[in-house]
Amino acid sequence: METKIYRTYEEAAQVYLTQFRALREAPSSASAAVARGAAGIPVETLIERANEIADVSASMVPLAKGYLAAPDPSLREGISGQLLAQAAAELQVAMELLQSAADEATGPTATATRATRGVSLRDAIDSMEKVMAVPVSAGLVVPAMARRTTISQDTPQAARQALQRAAIVSAGAISQRVVEVGGDLAFNLVFKTEWTAVIQGAGLLNQDIARLLDQLKEGASELIQRSLTAATKTVLNVFDKILALLGKDVENQARTQIQKWLADIQKAGKIELFEQLVGKLYKKDKFEKDLPGWVEKTTANVDRINATTKEVVVVSDKFTVLVGRINTVGDVIGLARFIQTQFPQVLVISTAVQVALLTVLVYAGYDYIGYKQVEFLNLTKGVAEVIRENLAI
Repeated sequence: METKIYRTYEEAAQVYLTQFRALREAPSSASAAVARGAAGIPVETLIERANEIADVSASMVPLAKGYLAAPDPSLREGISGQLLAQAAAELQVAMELLQSAADEATGPTATATRATRGVSLRDAIDSMEKVMAVPVSAGLVVPAMARRTTISQDTPQAARQALQRAAIVSAGAISQRVVEVGGDLAFNLVFKTEWTAVIQGAGLLNQDIARLLDQLKEGASELIQRSLTAATKTVLNVFDKILALLGKDVENQARTQIQKWLADIQKAGKIELFEQLVGKLYKKDKFEKDLPGWVEKTTANVDRINATTKEVVVVSDKFTVLVGRINTVGDVIGLARFIQTQFPQVLVISTAVQVALLTVLVYAGYDYIGYKQVEFLNLTKGVAEVIRENLAI
C-alpha cells in the first residue's frame, strides 16, 4: 500500500478523524463465531481500522513539529493539547488490540468486560474529537467555569501588588499540580511496579518497543500476529507524540533526569522526595524573591499591569487543562495491567510510556512557570516570561 503524503497537519487530521469515526461506528457482531473486540467490533475490522489510523497518525507527528517550534505560544499550546488527546485515543486502540490478541490466545473475556472497554474506546474517541474541533491557533481553551477572575486595580501600586500575588499563586498552583499528579505517577512506578521493569522501560527507544512486541508473535496465530502488528504501529505513534513534546534532540536527556529521580525515590523509600526534587528544579522560591524587584522597577501603566495580571492567571488555568489531558493518557496506561499477565512485555512498554508522560508533566510545569528553565521543551510563555516581556523587565 502506497503511503499517502499530506501537505499540512490539518489535512492529515481530517483523514485521521474520519478513520476514528469509522472505527467508532463500525457494526458490531453478536455471532460467537466472529472474534470480537471492543463493544463487539469484529477483530478483523478493529485491525483494519487501527492500521489506517496508524498510517495517517505517523504522518502527523512531523507535521505537528512545525507548530511545536512556532514563535506564537498559542500554536505550541494548541498542538500540545491535541497530541495528548490523540495519544489517549490511540493508546485505547492499542490496548484493545493487545487485549484482543490475549483473548484469542487464552479465550474471550466476559461480555460485560468487552462492553466496558467498548464504552471507554468510544469515550476516548469522543473526547479526542472535541479537542481537535478547536483550531490549533486557539491554543488551550479554558472552560468558562474553570476560569479564574481578576479585578482591575485603579492605582499603579495596587496593580503591582495584585500582579505579584497572582504570580505567586499561579506558580504555586502549577507546581502543586505537578506534585500531585506527578507524585501519583512516580509512586505507581516506584512502589507498585516491578522495579526491573521500571529500569528497563525508562530507557526504551522505539526500536526496543517494536522488538518486545515482535517477541509476542512467536508461535502465535495469524490473527494474533496481525493484531500485534497493528498494536505495535499504534503504540509507536503514541510514544512519538509524547516524546515530541519534549523538544528536538533532548528527550533522552530529559527522560534520563526523571529516571534518576525515580531511582533516588526508590533508594530513599519515600515519595515525599518527589516534591523536593520538583521544588529544586523549578526554583520557585528564587522566583518569588526576584518578583518584587521586577514589579517595582516597571514603568508600565496601570492598564498594562492589570492586563499582565490577567494573562498570568490564564497561564495557570491553561496548565490545568494540559494536566487534564496528561491524566487522560495516564488513565489509559492503567488498562495495561489487565493484559500484562498474558503478555509480560506489555508491563515494560507501559512503563516506558508512563516515564515519558511523567517527564512531559514535570518539564511542562517548569515551562509554564517559565523561570530560568532549561531548553527541554517550550510549550508556552510561562508566568515569569509573561511578566518580564509585558513589563519590559
